Amino acid sequence: MFEPRMATPGGQPDGQHAAGPVDPSAPGPRVDADPPPPWWGKAPTSEMPTAARRLAGDPLQGTVRHLYAVPAPDTGPPPAPDRPAVDVTASFRGSVASRLRRFSFLHARHAWEQRRRDPLAPHGVAFFYLEPRARQLEQLRTATRIFLADEEAASLPHLLYGLAQHARDGYSTGPGFDPRVAMANRVEDMSPFAVFAGVGVVTLDTPHGSWKEAQHRAHGEQDLPGRCYARLIDGSMLLMDRGGEEQFNVITVECSIQDGNTHYDTPSLRWRWNPALAETPETDPTFHVWRWMGEIGRIIDHGSRSR
Repeated sequence: MFEPRMATPGGQPDGQHAAGPVDPSAPGPRVDADPPPPWWGKAPTSEMPTAARRLAGDPLQGTVRHLYAVPAPDTGPPPAPDRPAVDVTASFRGSVASRLRRFSFLHARHAWEQRRRDPLAPHGVAFFYLEPRARQLEQLRTATRIFLADEEAASLPHLLYGLAQHARDGYSTGPGFDPRVAMANRVEDMSPFAVFAGVGVVTLDTPHGSWKEAQHRAHGEQDLPGRCYARLIDGSMLLMDRGGEEQFNVITVECSIQDGNTHYDTPSLRWRWNPALAETPETDPTFHVWRWMGEIGRIIDHGSRSR
């Protein structure tokens, strides 16, 4: 039975478990049974066989949102959610890129410092929220999670698959489920009006080599490259590559839409338009990363809409 260990913000093991093994016969909608909202309509749909994961929670105190319950079977299928009540702007995407860059740096630092004592998994997850009443450049809020190293947690697609199952089961069992409480171990202050805006990932497995290989080559945390993914509620996708010293610490951001973030075209951060991100083929190593990020986002957006 899979039981990955979670890391608290200080990197210590978290022994409290929030979800048991997935029961395929349990009531409630399956992940593939929910109608896909428009903004995830282009998500890859192939199945990835893997074992169900049992994830641990690290409850934090916070405001509980009133979430709607999935209708009973005799009421018919749930309607497809409407478009977001707020707009994901180019400025918001720029804030997401900046936040992922900081998360990636901090994750690399903690992973390097703890590589021989309570080592961390090479991946971390972020949930993005938008504060509609905040000023435009201050609307982003995040809830993040890092994981202690585990054989199963070493695979990013499998980790994301487990989180999707955890979110699906959470929303199926009760209207009080909140991913900021059950699926994160660090949450920024946000109001009850904050709207879910997307999912992000940081990883130390990059095109320059795996985390295991990087540990043998690096002389310190500044030598560690990183890769970041973001999939937002409007369908836009961001792929960030953060180079180490061998790559002159250059950071490149590829965006699936042409959103005019030209002010990021600096020697240290280059913003590029890459519409091919939205059509990632199944043969691409990142296909299942995008696929399960899409599932997580779809489930959370569908489940967190107010009554």
